[in-house]
Amino acid sequence: MLAHLERRTTDTEPAPTLLPVASYYAGPAGEARFTREQTALFRELPVLVGHVSQLPNPGDFFTHDASGVPLLIARDDTGTINAFLNVCRHRGTRVEPAACGAKKAFVCPYHSWTYGRDGTLLGIPHERGFATIARDQRGLARVPCGVAAGLIFAKPTAESARPVELAASASGAIRAAAIRDAERAHAGTLDAAAWLGPQIVDDLVGFGLASSVTYAPRRTERALNWKLGIDVFLETYHLRPVHKDSIFPMFFDNLGLVDPIGPHLRNIFPKRSIKDLVTEPRDTWALRRHANILYHLFPNTLILVEPDHAAVLTLWPQGPRGTLLTSFALVPEAPITDKARAYWDANNAILNGAVDEDFVMGESIQAGLASGANTEVVFGAFEHALAHFHRQVEQLAAR
Repeated sequence: MLAHLERRTTDTEPAPTLLPVASYYAGPAGEARFTREQTALFRELPVLVGHVSQLPNPGDFFTHDASGVPLLIARDDTGTINAFLNVCRHRGTRVEPAACGAKKAFVCPYHSWTYGRDGTLLGIPHERGFATIARDQRGLARVPCGVAAGLIFAKPTAESARPVELAASASGAIRAAAIRDAERAHAGTLDAAAWLGPQIVDDLVGFGLASSVTYAPRRTERALNWKLGIDVFLETYHLRPVHKDSIFPMFFDNLGLVDPIGPHLRNIFPKRSIKDLVTEPRDTWALRRHANILYHLFPNTLILVEPDHAAVLTLWPQGPRGTLLTSFALVPEAPITDKARAYWDANNAILNGAVDEDFVMGESIQAGLASGANTEVVFGAFEHALAHFHRQVEQLAAR
């Protein structure tokens, strides 16, 4: 970064990139594209649903619906974090209506089918009416779930809900083998660390995310395509005009580093204070004090590492032209004084204000996509983080 400052350059690709406007669901094929991306990106890939600090004890749980699939995330008696479809295996009722809490068991509000913390079906009222139904096959349907750097990922696929129903005449050996096969196929495990890769995991652990706690969750809906919501975070070309009265005075104009890491990205956005490091011993340098470090965890999560905490933002498609933004701060410890809360609230206000400024621009783009003015958008050679993101979308959604 110091070399770029000296040369007055920035990270670039050799040439600009053109992206068809149709990639943002503009045009008659938009609904079909939206459906294809929902399946390829938001059902078959790991997506971030929370943080381990939300589940400190056995029996703690939270529910998650932003992906469009109702999920129940819970810590069982062994300390393992599991993810289930929040759907009763009797008639499909939502089992747990609360957003979060602690339970000894989960009881369906419709007919009181009861499930353990590990998803096991524990009880069926008037069970004699279900004599041919195998209770051990009717636990809550698991979805793959895993943890890396304290972040909880799940794959919101309903495949594990497929029942293993066999004829009553099937032999015990055949039934047992079928159940074992089903358990192996839907064991509920997800290697989140492998998905992120060791470089990102090491970074996030080193920045203290695994031992941090969540603070100030926020939900907001905006009238723009989810990919536009990602785009606005991945370049510094807009900082001067969009944020001139808010955060731009802390940063440089159109200066940054971009590291593609598999389908993911690491962006470094230096602050003006970084230029002072040239006079300081190298072993005293600390990047997070002099730059914002932004990770894009494909497909839809952004983690912004700041000097003493981090912010996690996840964008969820709510249709071709609507996005739900969920976010929370990760702070070193839960604030217990008014002074501590005021400090973190002030930090959040700066970030949320900048995000709102960005989304005004994103909504402006969304409104103009259908005008016909452009058949393609242009990413400058120094907007190559956006090009990388959209290449990953194209490759995976085209499968």
